[in-house]
Amino acid sequence: MNKPVDFAVIGRGMMGSACARYLAESGASVALIGPNEPADRITHSGPFGSHHDQGRITRRLAHDVDWARLSSRSIDRYADLETRSGLEIFTASGGMMAGPRAGPGSDFTESFLKVADALDIPHEHHNDATLPRRFPEFTFPPGTEAAWEASGGTINPRALRDAESLLASKASAEIIPQAVTALNQNKLHFADGTTLAAGHVVMATGAYAHTDDLLPARPEMRVYARTIAFAQVDETEAARLAKMPSLIFIPEGLAYDLYLLPPIRYPDGKLYLKIGGEDESPLLTNRSDITTWFQGDGNAQVSETLLTHLRTLMPDLAIQGTHTGSCAVSFTTTGYPYIDRLSDGLTLLTGGNGAGAKCCDELGRLGAMVARGESIQAEGYETDFRAVLA
Repeated sequence: MNKPVDFAVIGRGMMGSACARYLAESGASVALIGPNEPADRITHSGPFGSHHDQGRITRRLAHDVDWARLSSRSIDRYADLETRSGLEIFTASGGMMAGPRAGPGSDFTESFLKVADALDIPHEHHNDATLPRRFPEFTFPPGTEAAWEASGGTINPRALRDAESLLASKASAEIIPQAVTALNQNKLHFADGTTLAAGHVVMATGAYAHTDDLLPARPEMRVYARTIAFAQVDETEAARLAKMPSLIFIPEGLAYDLYLLPPIRYPDGKLYLKIGGEDESPLLTNRSDITTWFQGDGNAQVSETLLTHLRTLMPDLAIQGTHTGSCAVSFTTTGYPYIDRLSDGLTLLTGGNGAGAKCCDELGRLGAMVARGESIQAEGYETDFRAVLA
């Protein structure tokens, strides 16, 4: 048996690692639990993490005031995380949201413009007259309105997770690189036969919170299989796009938004733009579904549709090659993360809703507060982050 701890955080993803850091830095004894990133995705049997990637969009702009608050508070702490961990997390390339002024999707445009004004988020407001001059790399459809903020850009999710984990370790948290196979009250069981007793357990297992049987009741979540497409560019093209912002946009003819990241260097040394977004995609309802999906490369037809939208938006883009990837996105019933103390011994922290990566530090902070039995009502959010359970 491992030495008992005050808190065991199950899930070494972005939210879980941030939560463990805040708990450890408050003086509690903490175990942060979860396997390392698999060396071979194709043969790995799980669990998987969508944060095993080099790029995510970050921005204060959002369609909802609470999501804007979550991201703004996290962005404000990136510099401290970088300084204390020595890891490079954030690239300030600017962030933009764009959509139609009228017709399908116009409610999306109206919402992010209203939130920007309501929260006084510093931004530039652009339309047909100014977009071509300000952002010549893009060819938006007529009638597009956009908001651009200098404080947005991209984050490296691997580096952000590693920074949270490293600082948790510096605060004496123990890292246990294993998957939990069973949870009996507050006793955790591991595949190697060892156990761990914890005063309180934080379940931060992402999509697996819905598909595994570790919780007494399953959170109401929809876990979607999502495809991402990568377009490789060379050094010259990447230099031309040096000022390209990260982008959330609605292409002409769609009623839902896509996301696009500027060129980012991946572990293979190559530079890729990444595009994603789907209106509907297959549901992942069990652990086997998730494993099969992550072992594959996504849906080729979806990828080609995404690349078509990319070529329409950036007709001058010099693409060297393309490939696809797989991702999973968890949407809660409320549209917000679940941060809920289910009992004296158990807290649920999950549900990124496709926007959790950039907000993970604030979500982890709130999760640590809830796990300690503290109220978050005075934190300035309109939602209570309560979980809906099956």
